[in-house]
Amino acid sequence: MRLGRFGLKRKRTSEGRSFGLVIFFLAALVGLVVLGVKVFSQEAPAIQLMNHVKAIGKSTEIRVQVSDPEHRVKSVSMRVEQQGKLFKLPLTITVAETPSTSWWEFWASREPSRWTVVAHAGQKEIPALRQGKARLVITAVNNSWGRFFRGGRSVVSLNWPVRFSPPQIYVLTTQNNVTEGGCAMVVFRVSQGTVSSGVQVGPYFFRSFPMPRAKHDTRLCLFAYPYGTSPSTPARLVARDDAGNVTVANFNYRVLPRKFHRGKILLTHAFMERLVPPIMSETPQLKNQGSLLKNFLEINRRLRQIDTALLFKYGQETTHHFLWSKPFLALPHSKVEADYGDARSYFYHGHVVDHEVHLGYDLASVAHAPIPAANNGKVVFTGYLGIFGNAVILNHGCGLETLYGHLSRIDVKPGEMVKRGQTIGHTGETGLALGDHLHFGVLLDGIQVDPIEWWDPHWLNDQILMKLTADR
Repeated sequence: MRLGRFGLKRKRTSEGRSFGLVIFFLAALVGLVVLGVKVFSQEAPAIQLMNHVKAIGKSTEIRVQVSDPEHRVKSVSMRVEQQGKLFKLPLTITVAETPSTSWWEFWASREPSRWTVVAHAGQKEIPALRQGKARLVITAVNNSWGRFFRGGRSVVSLNWPVRFSPPQIYVLTTQNNVTEGGCAMVVFRVSQGTVSSGVQVGPYFFRSFPMPRAKHDTRLCLFAYPYGTSPSTPARLVARDDAGNVTVANFNYRVLPRKFHRGKILLTHAFMERLVPPIMSETPQLKNQGSLLKNFLEINRRLRQIDTALLFKYGQETTHHFLWSKPFLALPHSKVEADYGDARSYFYHGHVVDHEVHLGYDLASVAHAPIPAANNGKVVFTGYLGIFGNAVILNHGCGLETLYGHLSRIDVKPGEMVKRGQTIGHTGETGLALGDHLHFGVLLDGIQVDPIEWWDPHWLNDQILMKLTADR
């Protein structure tokens, strides 16, 4: 009986060992499969162009990010191919993150490998490169054992034009008269590859837009000499192509000088008590300066600067064609209480405490008078806008906008298309207003310009509408 027991135990032990060996071999097989998948992975690094390059110029920077979530990036190369010739580019490489584990530690978590690679290609780096077309080839390899032990390989090929000469500008209009504070329009043609163009007047750049129904790459550009810009400041056409080449060209124009009004505003405690607290409550970015006068000056100075930045921001939201075709409307049956360019001196207890310039028209009618849209357009802003109080901004296309301030009520919403003459709100005295009226302004690329020209059908016809037939 004992032998039988011993024999039974021996048999059970043998079966247990066999089962353990089977489990061991299965685990080893799974491990080998997982290891094989990791080692012989065909995954390759990802290549991403970081800057918006569209062409090769005299010296074009090419910035690329190469990343791999599973393996180490082993090598990156760039070359330019043109007419059977190969040009290898020297690289500057920055390793942002590298896995701390080895390739065989497949069970471990790891951070992706990232390389930032910078190269320069162009006439300066490759003297033998010619204008025309070329191909940029970017190759990245990781340290996997895929692709017959040579690593996972990614190749990105980009076909780009090669441009060394700056774009050409051909001016099509000859009569370009502009009044100080006012606008004009120039029409010109640009060469192929031009991606941006416009008119530079001192610190101001006014964008150009496609000429409607033109046969060639013809552009129209509304430009201005905003208040404070000297008539001696040159206006020049500027064009930039997709390779970064820039052309600066002169064109015929004439600046007509004008005189601006000067006025005085007497500040009283009652006046500031009525205006300052409501504006401060609507503009939390302003801090209480400790007195009515200091708060008024904070509004008159800093808040104006904030408003100017916001107007410039909304000025970038424009269609690339005119939404209007008729002269602009003014507030009906209104009286002009302040002109564009009025230079105001503010007096308190007989002393000058501030100087500011009024850059629109103040139009007064009856209290809460309905305000017509000056022309067809799209609503880009409604709401409280600093010194302008409740305000509406309409976009009329090609950088042109109109501003309606101090409203008691707003009857339109952002994104809404409005018709010329449609009621968009009612006059009021919100913001920095001395009484119930409309502040009407015209903006060009977010810069405040003189509205009076846009009310004049003769000026519109001679300076704008007739020029729309150029190059047809």
